[in-house]
Amino acid sequence: MSRKDVPSHPKRDRALLFLSRLASEFTTVHPLPDLVDRVMLALHEETGFDSCALALLDERRPDVLNIRGASGLRSHSRGMTVPRDKGLAGVVMASRMPLLIHDMWSDPRVQRRDGKIRSGIYAPLIVHDRAVGVLSAHRAEQRAFTESDLSLLTVVARYLTGAIEVARLHAHLHDLAATDALTRLANRRSFLDRLGSEIARGRRRGHTLTVVVLDLDGFGIINDVHGHTTGDALLIHVAQTLTRSVRASDLAARLGSDEFGLLLPETNGSHAMKLVSRLKTLAISIPRQRQASPRVSLSYGIATWSKDGHTPESLLREAESKLHAMKHRPTRKTPTTASRR
Repeated sequence: MSRKDVPSHPKRDRALLFLSRLASEFTTVHPLPDLVDRVMLALHEETGFDSCALALLDERRPDVLNIRGASGLRSHSRGMTVPRDKGLAGVVMASRMPLLIHDMWSDPRVQRRDGKIRSGIYAPLIVHDRAVGVLSAHRAEQRAFTESDLSLLTVVARYLTGAIEVARLHAHLHDLAATDALTRLANRRSFLDRLGSEIARGRRRGHTLTVVVLDLDGFGIINDVHGHTTGDALLIHVAQTLTRSVRASDLAARLGSDEFGLLLPETNGSHAMKLVSRLKTLAISIPRQRQASPRVSLSYGIATWSKDGHTPESLLREAESKLHAMKHRPTRKTPTTASRR
């Protein structure tokens, strides 16, 4: 029988076309949110599934799954967290096996029944024999999925697992390149990149923003007297203090040896000065000293967009200029008796 005489299988052909489309997506490294959005769109458009969802283990809380992507009937669940050991997702995570549910309303393993969803298929995402997430699809009718649908979803899950691992590795390498190795704060390049983004946002929305540059007074002497190990411990301590003192929307960075930067979106100069005043009253002392340790003082410079600069470089330069002016400002001496005469 010639090839043209072989009967066509629409469902099989559709699956091959769908996998071909996904393959083109997976050959490009996408940020994880973009990758998830693309896969959700492809699943929804190419398979005819009424709903799709992707749940991934939270890297900081391994007891929960984050629903990173959702479409159709499950679109409202995006961003939610669910226990990793509950419901049908918990069954798949524990067994690491695909699952086909013909009637979710009558299955006792369903934790939360949805009046719009009657059937579903589930496939695990497995890395090194460990389940790291669940890809699922749903339809409004009973017995709406076949074993072929489950096989297709399982193949997609295998491809998707590899793409997610690549995206996470790429993001981790990017974070390493943007992070100071000692303090784990953002580095100077990352600080300038974020500053550029915030300036662009400020132009669009009419918001101001402020940059603060901080410097440890006498850090060189501390290194000479107490050693570089103590100096490094002090830098880490300062970094932790700054991180605890700013909002989640702010950014703390290490800009140089003992120079730190704060990026404060939607903040004017007077509010930044209040933050600096609080920082100057904190007990930042030299770590690892057996005797009472002297407190470390801070010098600072503050620059506000757009009054003090229009570009990331000019704004940071202005803040550093004010910092250096403060550090080199002559101290006022108490007049002697002779001079008072």
